[in-house]
Amino acid sequence: MMKSKRVFVSGSLLWGLAILTSTLVKGQDLRSLAEANFASGESLWYGQYSSDESGKKAEYLDCCSPCPMIYGYVEALFLQRTNCSFDQPIIVQSIAGIPVATFLSTSDLDFEYEPGVRALFGIRLHGGWALEGSYLGLWDSDASLVIVPPDESTNLTFPGGLGGTNVFSDPDRIWTTYSSSLHSSELNLVCCSGYCDTFGGKGDLKDDVGGCHPRCQTVEWLVGFRYLSLNERLRIYGERDQIGQDRIFREEAGIYSVRTNNNLYGAHVGARTRHWRERWGWEATGKAGIFANDAQQEQYVIDYQEFVVRPLTSASTDRAAFIGELNLTGIYRLNENWNLRAGYNAIWISGVALAPNQLDFSGELPAGNQLSSNGSVFLHGVNCGIEARW
Repeated sequence: MMKSKRVFVSGSLLWGLAILTSTLVKGQDLRSLAEANFASGESLWYGQYSSDESGKKAEYLDCCSPCPMIYGYVEALFLQRTNCSFDQPIIVQSIAGIPVATFLSTSDLDFEYEPGVRALFGIRLHGGWALEGSYLGLWDSDASLVIVPPDESTNLTFPGGLGGTNVFSDPDRIWTTYSSSLHSSELNLVCCSGYCDTFGGKGDLKDDVGGCHPRCQTVEWLVGFRYLSLNERLRIYGERDQIGQDRIFREEAGIYSVRTNNNLYGAHVGARTRHWRERWGWEATGKAGIFANDAQQEQYVIDYQEFVVRPLTSASTDRAAFIGELNLTGIYRLNENWNLRAGYNAIWISGVALAPNQLDFSGELPAGNQLSSNGSVFLHGVNCGIEARW
């Protein structure tokens, strides 16, 4: 089932990239039409920008340049995360030391829509070439669950030999918290070409853009470097009520903690197409790349009275990872320079170490010193923000 889900998501991303590429290729056919129109003085032709041969900005092209000199946007993101992790039991019911039912597994730790931010800034270097930097950040995505035995006869514990610890052999309460943060930075070299029909049509931007009614399309190819950091923490905290021989009530506590860090870096390629008229427009972007992932994990288990059941152990590895990203955004033009943006995103990350995949309930040392780095993350959700183009 998990393999089918990964194939479906990967196929969807590749299908989206194929459609985007097809659209961009079709956009190149505008060149012959644009050149013909330019000869008759009716349009801004493919490859012409808002500067003359001396490099100064040409006034008659100010409002109609398809590829801006300076541009950028800031957006709020609301993304939901789906983990393609192992469906591993965490808390089970046992009878005579034999697990008979699963009360909590790693697949039960679901994330809600979490806020984030994305910012982009670009500046044209020469002709259609531009340098573009961007940042995407999601902070402290959290999933948590509390497990309480339904009755006194229900014995909950860890699966495996680790369930023989003092607290986790029969806890009265168990809290499980799973947190994650993601930060991504990019530096891209962008090649932009486009076409604007500056005549014809009616629109209410006439006063804002000096009588220019642009109907434009741009095609942008990009290649660049990307760094992505994915950090996670999983904590299982248990409590057990106990009355000693001295009839003093004591609350025993234990914890199982796992941390993972993924540092992905490498080159990627992508494409972006943009279409707009007097007031409305849209933009589609697709990017994909193979990255190196420097992954690490560390974990420990502490029982009652800070007894160290498993000391801090760690592991690390280097492996290949994949990042694919698609975005479709609608654009509402406020005036010549300012636009509102709203759209939908899908991001697929594979070949990473997820905290739940590192759980090791073996009761004998060495344990917890292995690293599983073949997990995947799928993020999807909306974006909204404001854009400026000059």
